[in-house]
Amino acid sequence: MKPRDKNEIFASILNTASTGDVRLTKIMYSSFLSYTQVVEYLQSLVEMQFLDYNVVAKSYRITVKGLKFLQLHEKMCKMLSA
Repeated sequence: MKPRDKNEIFASILNTASTGDVRLTKIMYSSFLSYTQVVEYLQSLVEMQFLDYNVVAKSYRITVKGLKFLQLHEKMCKMLSA
């Protein structure tokens, strides 16, 4: 298995968050990350405004900016594989 770069991990997290409100544990397991790693990536995504964090529900939701990143990432992957 080849190592993933930061953009691939961001896309994996955003893809999970695109299903609706998701908690840290679901993101951690679906993205195959440790707790320490997922906290670091989630913090970056919230700072870049790709994700919103709901303090009351302790859940994450993708933003419009995050959806745009995800669409562009998928487009690039298709172009590179062709």
